[in-house]
Amino acid sequence: MDPPPIGFSVDWRYNSIVIRQSIILLNSTPLDLTRSGVLDRPMVLSIQNIMTTGYAYLGNESVSSSDYGHKLYPGQSFTIELAPSDKIFAVGDAGVSIALFKLDIG
Repeated sequence: MDPPPIGFSVDWRYNSIVIRQSIILLNSTPLDLTRSGVLDRPMVLSIQNIMTTGYAYLGNESVSSSDYGHKLYPGQSFTIELAPSDKIFAVGDAGVSIALFKLDIG
């Protein structure tokens, strides 16, 4: 299954640190926000609902608009530090996009 379309994605690398920024259009299919290719190290995620209406929902692989861990209101952001094996997934109301800032720490 292909991920939702990504508006843009930018990677910066400096020594053992990788910084990724992207805009992601969500839908009702859970999207793994922690996917990072071959990297296997701690990361910090900052997720912002960049819309003026609609909600984004964060949780595990079965996250939905009725079963979630955290609900992002329009304009609201959420930051979390994750271990290499941790995962966080997102879904959103129709037309909701999030800004994702990912800092992979080596």
